[in-house]
Amino acid sequence: MTFDEVLDEMNANQEPSESIRFMERLRDTYAPTVEMTKKQYDTFKWHKDNLDFSACLGTFQNYNGETRMGHKFDNLKGNLSDEDIMQAWLHPETIKIVDE
Repeated sequence: MTFDEVLDEMNANQEPSESIRFMERLRDTYAPTVEMTKKQYDTFKWHKDNLDFSACLGTFQNYNGETRMGHKFDNLKGNLSDEDIMQAWLHPETIKIVDE
């Protein structure tokens, strides 16, 4: 069961709000939401399906908005930390796609 499924069940059973707040704190600590743009998600998903974490992280780190040899690279990583990318790799259910 995911944290969200537990919270839905607790709400359906009208658990005391104290218990719900406790579960929300656990979710925020152990399964935080990782927000990605559609482009970030598509890149992440392709790496998850076809390569390994090292290649995925390298892609996000290397396309950082720098200009090299006259070519401007997109800032793919945006506000994602390395830890966010690892969290998403281990728990893709925590990903939330947001507008750019």
